[in-house]
Amino acid sequence: MIGTHEKAFVSLFVKIFTNNFSEEMIDRYATGKEIYDFLLKDAKCCLPLRGDCNLWYLGCSEKFGSIIYRNRVWNWSFGEASFDNVEQFVNAVYQDGLFTEKQYQRLLKKIEEGRAIGDMYKIADYLSCGNKPKSKQKTIIEKENSYV
Repeated sequence: MIGTHEKAFVSLFVKIFTNNFSEEMIDRYATGKEIYDFLLKDAKCCLPLRGDCNLWYLGCSEKFGSIIYRNRVWNWSFGEASFDNVEQFVNAVYQDGLFTEKQYQRLLKKIEEGRAIGDMYKIADYLSCGNKPKSKQKTIIEKENSYV
């Protein structure tokens, strides 16, 4: 098992809105704690609401993105973001010993929350409803217009 101060190459990027995703974790070496903190960090894309973690955008963005961890790469194009990719990434980091069991379990819970939300345009609704997604589906045009 690798020590908690061990660093690994990581690059996390997803296109949301007009480059609103943090560039903090692009092409760098990071510890497991730094990766964990970044994944759970507030992306600040649902202001004034708080709690829209970076992890959710990696899993449900409507645009392109990539996750690079050591020699593994997960890329996606428009409409192909998936929490399966995020889960595979989290599993790889955990298997390498960079996440503690507690961190790993918390990330898995956030992945499941993200799957329940299912759409980056529903994150604000999810947060504003006390973590209960609204049932009314918006059209793509309505989604885009509500965030302009």
